[in-house]
Amino acid sequence: MPRVPVSMVDREKSYYKYFVRPMAAPPAGRLESITEESLDPKDALRIQDRHRLFEAGQLPGSFGWWKLEDGTAVIANQTFMPNVTGEMFDWWFAWHPIDRLRYAIWDPNDHFDVYLEDKAKALDLSKSMQERHWDSLHHIWEDIGTGNVDLLRIHFHRPRDFGYDESEIGTAACNALVCSNVIVVGNADMPDVPVVMTHFLRSVDGGSELRSYFWFGWQMVDGEPVKAIPDDVEIPAMGPKSLLNHNVIEFTNLAAILPEVYAEEKDNWA
Repeated sequence: MPRVPVSMVDREKSYYKYFVRPMAAPPAGRLESITEESLDPKDALRIQDRHRLFEAGQLPGSFGWWKLEDGTAVIANQTFMPNVTGEMFDWWFAWHPIDRLRYAIWDPNDHFDVYLEDKAKALDLSKSMQERHWDSLHHIWEDIGTGNVDLLRIHFHRPRDFGYDESEIGTAACNALVCSNVIVVGNADMPDVPVVMTHFLRSVDGGSELRSYFWFGWQMVDGEPVKAIPDDVEIPAMGPKSLLNHNVIEFTNLAAILPEVYAEEKDNWA
């Protein structure tokens, strides 16, 4: 598969080696287990129950995609990240949007470009890693599994703005939590698609387990979920099914490279 274009300047950067490195393969059978049709909605984790992410053990609806009765949809993915810590995960979300190659090494086949509004905040060494990406706005161009290069606007928020209990972050229940309102920007043939995203990291033996959820058709407003599509509209199956496939691929690769990238680049904010 051809990789996204990079410049001659990119080829001189210290982390270019991750761009040319073969991507880590998802666990055997993982992509093949993505169903053509929606799973049973009764097993889906609804956005109203997102606080259940703090529960220990295996959650129902931890992998798959579901079309729901109100026209919305949800996908869930679970990724084991060997030797990854919450500190590394928060660092990644502050560090990678500063430069397009950093975004590309995450998924060299599908991550084309990123533009970060208010780059100065991401470079403010007086702030914590979380503060550097809270309330940041990323404009990204990627193939989310549809075969097209889509534009996404991702507005990251601090967890309390999404109704999450921040007192549990940094405990055994959760070592990092990254959440955002997303708009998949539409075109003449497709309207904008609103999505709520949460990446929930928890410590497990050997590293961390990432629980990723995307609730299609929703936005978070003043700490509460608000349905953001008309009642007579349904999310097309292609969206959640394609994004689940993409999410498996990109986070498998991030899990493989993040400890090494962090060790080498954690102080590189140029």
